[in-house]
Amino acid sequence: MKIQFPDTTSLTSMQGIELKQGALTKEGPVLFPQYPWEGIHAYLYGSVLERNGQLHMWYQSYLDGDDFFVNYARSRDGKKWEKPLINKWRVDERRFYPTIESEKERETKAIAFRNGSPGYWKTNIVSTYHIPSVIYDPEDSKRPYKLFGFTNEGYRVAFSKDGIHFKEYEGNPVLPLMRFPNPKTKKNWVSDVSPVFKDDLKKKFIAFAKTYVIDEEGRTRRSVGYSESDDFIRWSPPETIWTPSAADDRLAVARGFKWADFYGLCGFNYGAGYLGLLWLFYMDYEFAKGTHEGKMEVFLATSPDGKQWSRFSDEPLIPLSESGWDSGMITTANLPLFRKEGIDLYYGGSNFSHGVGNAQLLFDEQSHRFSVGLATLRKDGFVYAAGAKGTMTTKPLTCLKGTLRINADATGGRVRINLCKGGQPVESFRMEGIDSSDHLLRTGVRGEVTLKISVEGAKLYSLEVC
Repeated sequence: MKIQFPDTTSLTSMQGIELKQGALTKEGPVLFPQYPWEGIHAYLYGSVLERNGQLHMWYQSYLDGDDFFVNYARSRDGKKWEKPLINKWRVDERRFYPTIESEKERETKAIAFRNGSPGYWKTNIVSTYHIPSVIYDPEDSKRPYKLFGFTNEGYRVAFSKDGIHFKEYEGNPVLPLMRFPNPKTKKNWVSDVSPVFKDDLKKKFIAFAKTYVIDEEGRTRRSVGYSESDDFIRWSPPETIWTPSAADDRLAVARGFKWADFYGLCGFNYGAGYLGLLWLFYMDYEFAKGTHEGKMEVFLATSPDGKQWSRFSDEPLIPLSESGWDSGMITTANLPLFRKEGIDLYYGGSNFSHGVGNAQLLFDEQSHRFSVGLATLRKDGFVYAAGAKGTMTTKPLTCLKGTLRINADATGGRVRINLCKGGQPVESFRMEGIDSSDHLLRTGVRGEVTLKISVEGAKLYSLEVC
């Protein structure tokens, strides 16, 4: 049994303990636009998976004019990424090189990507979905890679044996286009964001499809919807499960904006519950024709059941930089990457705001970029328990192997553990003056035990009874 915060369902009491958000380290960009079909955009929306000792990334690129591409990259170390030109794709060279007047210049630039067939290039494009999620499902040996994303027809799915050559489901769209009209503004808003994951607790695929509500002021508010599927093909009608609150708006106002929406939620299993990466959209104003101007950063969200959500903190998990490559918007991969040494969060970062690209705010092709960065946390590092002299007591836990595994930073304090049987202490341990994510303690005690844990000036991330 593993105690993994913020979940406290395995505890009967907790005194003098505060649950705090873990600190992460950002670096980047580790992947950036460089090919004609990427324009100034190479970013997550998308997915990062680890398979057979290699990392695989499916990221989004975009060309002004509503051309969206899902692109594939791979890496051994997670920092140096290769974009293999493995798929031929029909392209319009004038579309990719709009500023070149000379046919000869265009031919010279395009020749490196020619596939040998007229009208085709060698690319790393694998699909034309928008905001894609790629799921690896080992239970489906014939088509383990499952792709879910948005098109103008609604949400569609595709399947692949290798994660590169995808075949679309013949019954697409699996969720028809969802429109949300606002009678006051005379605008129709469309659900186009839906991160997906495979829920190991419910044994279902879950899609957090964007929905909209109209608030008391007549504003259309982006919200989080929920849809589920047993087979990735038949999806339940999305229901709205989380809408922005006055507390979310206050965060936007504190940052100099007017209000906040939920642009997207990437939920995933964590311990006995769920965590989520909430893309909080701070908005300044709405264009008369078009979307909203504002910025976006990522907050940690928690849920006991995958439907009832709340923000964990008023501080962002992945904050915008004051200036530089990720100072405008931040979005994330649909799932964190849980590795042996820690947690990797790949994210998209831009140096321009959300409204850029509308007629009123044009892209600066020379300076604007949307790239991919890397944020890292220690193992089990999303949330930790801290206290000057805090204590907690567990429910009865089963100890089969006589091992306790502790993830804690006790360099400036200590963690004490008393093992009890039948309400009586039988053995005591102490971790002090060290920082370890895998500190092992051996005990001769077996069977049902209760732990009484004290945290004194330390950070306890997780504790496992084996």
